[in-house]
Amino acid sequence: MPKLTPKLLFLLLIGGLIAGVVGMTLITLLHFIQQAVYAISRTEGITFRIMVEQTTGMHRLLALLCCGMVAGLGWWLLHRFAAKLVNINQAISNDPKPLPLSSSIMHGLLQIVTVGMGSPLGRESAPREISSALAEQCGRWLHITDDERSILLACTAAAGLAAVFDVPLAGTLFALETLLLSFSGTAVLAALICCTTAAWLASLGLGTTPTYHLPQFHLNHALLMWAVLLGPVIAICSWILQRQLTACQPKDRKNPNLIVISVCAFAMIGVISIWLPEILGNGKAGNELSFADAITWRYALALLLGKWLALLLATRGGAYGGMITPSMMLGSMLALIIASIWNIYLPEISVVAACIVGATVFLAVQQKMPITAMVFVLEITDVTPQIIMPIMLALLTALPCHKFLQQVLIKQ
Repeated sequence: MPKLTPKLLFLLLIGGLIAGVVGMTLITLLHFIQQAVYAISRTEGITFRIMVEQTTGMHRLLALLCCGMVAGLGWWLLHRFAAKLVNINQAISNDPKPLPLSSSIMHGLLQIVTVGMGSPLGRESAPREISSALAEQCGRWLHITDDERSILLACTAAAGLAAVFDVPLAGTLFALETLLLSFSGTAVLAALICCTTAAWLASLGLGTTPTYHLPQFHLNHALLMWAVLLGPVIAICSWILQRQLTACQPKDRKNPNLIVISVCAFAMIGVISIWLPEILGNGKAGNELSFADAITWRYALALLLGKWLALLLATRGGAYGGMITPSMMLGSMLALIIASIWNIYLPEISVVAACIVGATVFLAVQQKMPITAMVFVLEITDVTPQIIMPIMLALLTALPCHKFLQQVLIKQ
């Protein structure tokens, strides 16, 4: 870990400012695209879920057809003619690779455009990639070392996450837990500088309102027992999803046939959205329903299967995007179903609390970031910190189970 020299401190501050501006710009662009595609103004209280629910099924189908064409043609052109894409983990690995600026910007913009049009993937990868690529250019001008470059890119990528979700602490932990793999004093201070700066700057344009407002709910001992049993179920589902997503990855992204595959895949997503509009977008729509206990377990089951299939189809169509909010939606729907069945036969638990636990644990297992996931959910909701106990109990059974399943996969 390099020392925090004045030059590196200056670059970390610049990286935070870059991530804040990028995050604010991309979210503004996302909202503009949503309004243009679904022809509904995004005013106070009008979320993307309400926008897609108020359009007709045919409108959603046509929107997803266009999304498939943009995704297929856009990423085919990018892989065919632009510099090879490099993700942040490759950029800061022991064999570091430079981030191509133009390719990273176009890659990020394609993600924002397609998610705005209805792609079921997440929006958080775009600001991370664009912010890191821009920060690397600044680092080159000041001739930083490889070690300084790694900490700058990791912290700036995490700052992109902090900016779009207004989660400075979760962004800091993301840098430490998943990118830098270090909790040294230098790493903590570097991540805090970058992520706090980004979140503060982005909040000036995007506001500081929590993403989800939760109704009042009651925590009891039955929820703790339920959480212990939930962990292995989520671990198994996450393991299956990971294998399926890997299998759906296109083998040759330079093949023009991928354009046709993309259009067909997104057309199928559009067909599903005729009956399940909440599968569109990054998953916030489904979370809004489950966190408010506004749907039955039967509709939650339909949304779980629909969102799961939509993620596989989008991946097969060659689309890119994040998995933070999609993972939360899958976890919350799974928890709602299990909690509703539990309440029929056993001591009643809060369905809202169960959904929060399920969303957090699925995110933690799927993204391999248990500490970050807990803090992330606390920051984007107004949930009581008492929810940490059932989350931790579920993680205590989910993480070992998931690790065991991964070891089985390696042996195979």
